[in-house]
Amino acid sequence: MRIGIFSESWRTKVLLNKLPSENLVESSITISVAKIEDQIKKIKNSNWDKFKVKCKGLNKNNVEKLLELNKNIALDSNASFTDEDCIWLQENPEIQKFTYLEQPRPVDHFQILRKNNFANWMADEDCQNSDSLTELLLYYKSINIKLMKCCGLTPALEMIKKAKELNYKIMIGCMTESTVGISAACLLTGLVDYADLDGATLISNDYADGSFVENGKIFLSEKPGLGIKLK
Repeated sequence: MRIGIFSESWRTKVLLNKLPSENLVESSITISVAKIEDQIKKIKNSNWDKFKVKCKGLNKNNVEKLLELNKNIALDSNASFTDEDCIWLQENPEIQKFTYLEQPRPVDHFQILRKNNFANWMADEDCQNSDSLTELLLYYKSINIKLMKCCGLTPALEMIKKAKELNYKIMIGCMTESTVGISAACLLTGLVDYADLDGATLISNDYADGSFVENGKIFLSEKPGLGIKLK
């Protein structure tokens, strides 16, 4: 058993040493559900360049107001869009101006989606592991990989490899979590198309230092391994 643990640890170390440390994608910052005027104000006053706007249901007027900002904006409905909403979105040419639209429908209710239309649908809860990728191929252009969801770096790297083979766009995302998780996820930002790693900026009791995100820019730690040091 000790040999198995050592072998897996060594394999992970070798993989980490091969990860790219340049051309890292920038992270978005989450704009929580609120009145559209408040969301727009936060976007305009932010030092970040990329935004993921949370919404509850589809408000077409709000969609137009967000598009008028001419910013790098994605939408996350947390599975609150109806089938009718999804049809309208994916058939509207203006919608391709959004970077992506994340998890539009509840889990396993993605059949209305069409990946070859205008919306860049991104699977979050629908995509739990590598086994999900083939099933989702007709419906989603993009996937969101979270280390907390797929159980670590090794499974995440396996998902990235398979997703690239299937021509998915890939995001490395996060929960609301400490620098321990964010630092690990930052290591993958040279392999993916999008990043959403603002989780540690949303907590006040972070207990670690490591790789971090500042105004969207990824700064990799110079410490060995995952680059983490407890405070």
